[in-house]
Parts: sequence; structure tokens; C-alpha cells
Amino acid sequence: MHLLLRVTAITIWTVCLYGALGGAFAYRENLPSGLYNRYVLTMYKTLPPPPRGPAYCDFLSIASHALAAPCDFKPPFIGWLQGGRY
Repeated sequence: MHLLLRVTAITIWTVCLYGALGGAFAYRENLPSGLYNRYVLTMYKTLPPPPRGPAYCDFLSIASHALAAPCDFKPPFIGWLQGGRY
């Protein structure tokens, strides 16, 4: 029981820290026209899109899903602290 509790706590804290440091979960939907829609889910709900906001780069992809992080490895909260300059 204690092992299950520890594994659960470690998993939750890992996902929380990944999100706080700017990590994101990305999904790519291919369209019939050859273009695609890309959805990036972060814990930061009010980030402006690039080029004003941070651009996200995939670092681990599996089919149409990916783990992503800011391309400059700068967490978005630093941009907020600088007055919205990402």
C-alpha cells in the first residue's frame, strides 16, 4: 500500500513540475488538405500564440501525440514576471 501511495505521489508531482516549468502535451490533427491543426495543452491558459508568445517544440513524439517544451527552454512564468515579454 505504501509503495502504491509513493508511486502515485511521484507521478502527480512529476506532471505538476513538468507543467510549471513550461512543459506541454501536444496533439497533431492531420487535415485532408495536407495541412494540420496542432493543439498544445499547458497549465498556462492565457499565453499568447507565437510570435508574441512562446513557441513550443516537440521533444518526444508518438504518432500524433507529443510532449513539448518551449523552444528556448524558458518557462512561461518568466515572461509574465518580465511584463509579458516572452
